[in-house]
Amino acid sequence: MPDNLSETDKKILDVLQKNCDLTNTELAERVGLSTAPCWRRVKRLEDMGILTRRVALIDPKKLNLDIVVYASIKLSNHTEEALEIFESTISTYPEVTECYTISGSMDYMVRVITKDMQTYESFLRKRLLKLDMVNEIHSRFAVTKVKYTTAIPLALST
Repeated sequence: MPDNLSETDKKILDVLQKNCDLTNTELAERVGLSTAPCWRRVKRLEDMGILTRRVALIDPKKLNLDIVVYASIKLSNHTEEALEIFESTISTYPEVTECYTISGSMDYMVRVITKDMQTYESFLRKRLLKLDMVNEIHSRFAVTKVKYTTAIPLALST
């Protein structure tokens, strides 16, 4: 965490991670500031790129999106062009909610959310396996969600 973040800045981040729907007045009250200084701090956190956006979290199960898959992907071609094509293409797939380059024997790890096994299989066949540079895919299906959070562990960043 940058050295120029105060404990109050961290409180603001913590509160906003839990509920970004608060008004500036409500946020200021929770962190012990008046409204104008609170707004300036939030604006500064946005300008610094620490606060990147505010979103609503949706429960995928309520939309019948019951399958969460973690797929490791190995590419057959590691040229800069192939990597760029893969990354730009994977970024267009709404089913892919996360994508990381990883160390080890595989190249990428993606998280895919979909309706059912047949829909995932169709995604594999019609999208991922159609990419020329994809050599190997290993899929792991999440069975039970034990913990899920989008909150960043601010205490670890000091």
